[in-house]
Amino acid sequence: MHATPTTTATLLRDAVFHLSQYGLHREHAFVGPNPRAHLDHGPLDVCAAIYLAATASPLPPLFHSTDPADEQAAIELIKANPQAMAAIHALWDGLDSKITEADVCDELPTADGPDEWIDRVSYWAATAPASWAEPPTLLEVMGRLLRTADALEQQTALAA
Repeated sequence: MHATPTTTATLLRDAVFHLSQYGLHREHAFVGPNPRAHLDHGPLDVCAAIYLAATASPLPPLFHSTDPADEQAAIELIKANPQAMAAIHALWDGLDSKITEADVCDELPTADGPDEWIDRVSYWAATAPASWAEPPTLLEVMGRLLRTADALEQQTALAA
């Protein structure tokens, strides 16, 4: 089953809720340390927030790991979820600030495909592009998710 624009828009809004609740994680691993005991985990990478919204289930422990094998396993879980991938791809397509050649480093793939969409969206939310002084704030990331959701709903309304 593939996500429709309407369900993708809802999923992006749910991811905004998770980011507002847990915060934005900008380092290795998809989930940061939990500084607040009343929450079930710490800040989320934007792709982890989208995956959490898509699955509506607790994130597996490997999302908390900085081990490269666990990070790759987390990427494989995200890639295996069509709703999460539809939202990540829609978010990538809607970014105003694409990653340029000046931003590309050895760690960031340049080919296009599911691994790259995840890497690029995470990179966009965590790292300042060459043309920016700082990475986007949590509110800017949440705003981009909401604008992408709105655009998907407008596409659906125009197609109807």
